[in-house]
Amino acid sequence: MDKNLLLFFFIFIAVECSKNLGKVCDLVTDDLLKQCYIRETLVSISHSPNQLAVNKNTNTVYFSFDSGQGEYIPAAVQIESKKVTVLKGVKDAFAVTNDPLIGEMYFGGSNGIYKYNPAQQTLKRLAVKNLDIWWLFFKKIIYFIRFPSLNAYSYHDRLVKPVTPLMNITVNQFVFDNDDNIFFINGTGLFGIKNGQSDIILLRESPRFLGMAANNKGHVYLCSENEIFVISKMIQKVKKIVNIPGVLGMAFDKDNNLIYSDSHEIVRLLPISNSYLKL
Repeated sequence: MDKNLLLFFFIFIAVECSKNLGKVCDLVTDDLLKQCYIRETLVSISHSPNQLAVNKNTNTVYFSFDSGQGEYIPAAVQIESKKVTVLKGVKDAFAVTNDPLIGEMYFGGSNGIYKYNPAQQTLKRLAVKNLDIWWLFFKKIIYFIRFPSLNAYSYHDRLVKPVTPLMNITVNQFVFDNDDNIFFINGTGLFGIKNGQSDIILLRESPRFLGMAANNKGHVYLCSENEIFVISKMIQKVKKIVNIPGVLGMAFDKDNNLIYSDSHEIVRLLPISNSYLKL
């Protein structure tokens, strides 16, 4: 394909996207992996959350919001209907994650960890005491970061254990990818630990990463103050996806579409079909 024709086509795509309010586009480029996204607001809310989780069975986003009284209240928004439900019974729900197979949700905060079954509408506080939860992540078992130490632990069969590769390390957030490599962020950068190894490798010092999430295929995404990135290969490349300011947290719907929160709303990005990129 003629390069000038290709460049003209991408300029056309960018112009068409910019005509529609609520669309977010990459800069004009001849990189075929770049896309234009439709920006769909799922819910507008003051004091939006910085941790999200999606129940893939019902395509529902679970989050928490600041009640204004020093406590985070859990809530859910069903993506298709946009119906918002405030959940009762959880005392402080700063962190949230889910078991993708069963669909159970977990909430964590200053009163430990709660397990919620949406299908049965049952709520149970797990047998962990004196825990203030900063971050939750689920992969076969529950992983969490304790506040204020910011150390990483796991919970299984009523036992709390340190995450050995992360022992005595300050961790703001961490996830596992599809190969069970660990990625984590703190105030000094983005780091990776290969599965079965103990060496901690600095991947990037800048920009300052604020949040991270693994998509449905186990690929790791990160957000900074102005951009969203994906780790395309362990220890090799951290690639920018799109420029979006103010992202606080991320998750993925049942179709692997990116959902993010900022200071006042939760948004889903729907990529324009790749058929638009074919001549």
